[in-house]
Amino acid sequence: MIKIKTALLSVYDKTGILELAEFLAKNNVEILSSGGTAQHLIKNGIEVTEVSDYTGSPEMFNGRVKTLHPKIHAGILARGEKDRKELEEFGAKKIDLVVVNLYPFSEEVAKNSSEQEIIEKIDIGGPAMLRAAAKNFKHTLAICNPEDYGLIKTNGIDEEDSKDFASEVFIATQQYDLDVACWLSKISEPVEIDLRYGENPHQSADFFVEEECPIDFKRPIQGKQISYNNVVDALSAWSCCVEFEDPTVCIVKHTNPCGVASADDLQKAYDKAFSTDPTSAFGGVIALNKTATEDVIKKMMDNQFIEVLVAPDFDKDAKKILEAKPNIRVLKAQIMNPVTKELKSFSGVHLSQEVDNIDFSEIKLKTVSQEKPDKADLKDMIFALKVAKHVKSNAIVIAKNQMTLGIGAGQMSRVISTQIAFMKAEEEGLDSKNCVLASDAFFPFRDNIDLAAEKGVKHIIQPGGSIKDDEVIKAVDEHKISMTMTGIRHFKH
Repeated sequence: MIKIKTALLSVYDKTGILELAEFLAKNNVEILSSGGTAQHLIKNGIEVTEVSDYTGSPEMFNGRVKTLHPKIHAGILARGEKDRKELEEFGAKKIDLVVVNLYPFSEEVAKNSSEQEIIEKIDIGGPAMLRAAAKNFKHTLAICNPEDYGLIKTNGIDEEDSKDFASEVFIATQQYDLDVACWLSKISEPVEIDLRYGENPHQSADFFVEEECPIDFKRPIQGKQISYNNVVDALSAWSCCVEFEDPTVCIVKHTNPCGVASADDLQKAYDKAFSTDPTSAFGGVIALNKTATEDVIKKMMDNQFIEVLVAPDFDKDAKKILEAKPNIRVLKAQIMNPVTKELKSFSGVHLSQEVDNIDFSEIKLKTVSQEKPDKADLKDMIFALKVAKHVKSNAIVIAKNQMTLGIGAGQMSRVISTQIAFMKAEEEGLDSKNCVLASDAFFPFRDNIDLAAEKGVKHIIQPGGSIKDDEVIKAVDEHKISMTMTGIRHFKH
């Protein structure tokens, strides 16, 4: 048990400190204090010993140096009876309680203060005393949160309780150090944003946005509060459309693209993307890889209900049209160097992996069939494969003329994904004759090939690597279909 006989109080935030000092004085606790805290307590009739009087060293540099003294830190770090004699010989007292909160560094940064003003809010003595007390939690109680003042007991603090307070201290000082480090290195700290709700309305949610995020969620152009699903879909749509250099539009529903197309301009690209699956596009998230103009925005708003719009920019007339629908969430994005690591956390597990950032121009294509694709065919095949990379596995994408015709996503069976892709094309009356087909992973059997041939596929691109590759190649040769293998799988779970 830690019995409190001597306390050191040095706080920037004076909330509750007078009441705490009165409680300590009433229980015959000697109070050491410094600077503004000492003046505040003395002014209110509390008897204190100023740190400079106790150490015999006056404050230096207008208060920059005051608590960094051996008598202070020896008193905080002394380990009971073990160090009592040496402490007494040094002329120091055991300090049983340290109550400190830190200079408001992040608040000073947020005020856009001068560099010198910000530097002066980098606390040195405060963290040093707190960390020393927290390290010595078996003999010293460390308190950094005014909300915990009411939990202080002068007649005895349990060691486990002191350990919990010590943990709070190290969390607080770690965050403080991170704030300072981010400012010094000119890296913005992650910004926490409350979400409208989680995956479902009964789930609360928030998220943290770092500088590496390509979408400016911190400063939306307009729209109601964004939800968890909106964020995931927006990132999915943007990451897909920026795979392409030509004007491209990607429409996403439930993290999967339901229509993607490239064209000479965004309006044509949107028309093609929307025609893939107009039903699923309703209430979708749309990303454009070029500045959004009045014409394309008007066409989108006339065609469908939109949850989120993402583009590098929106011209003046486009913004004016969007103002008529203030609930549409409109976000700016930018093409950035891709992040190299991605994390997923659930059920106490934290997964980390390299991002699937492979450069498609560096993939060594190998055509294994008797039929060979020409340059235009290969362009469509790469287009379809880039889309498939952003579709939940098992993923099948059929396409023609830089436009998706049908997308099969997230099925347990690859042949079912293939069936769905053609079903979607047939529902919209899209001609799949002589189209290309891309698969995110190898074909385990020839059944997908037989179905593709029946529906009019002329060219297939896939990773290869199945033990039945020979059987699959034989099937494409029978159907006079070309097949090109990449050696690269693109599973997305």
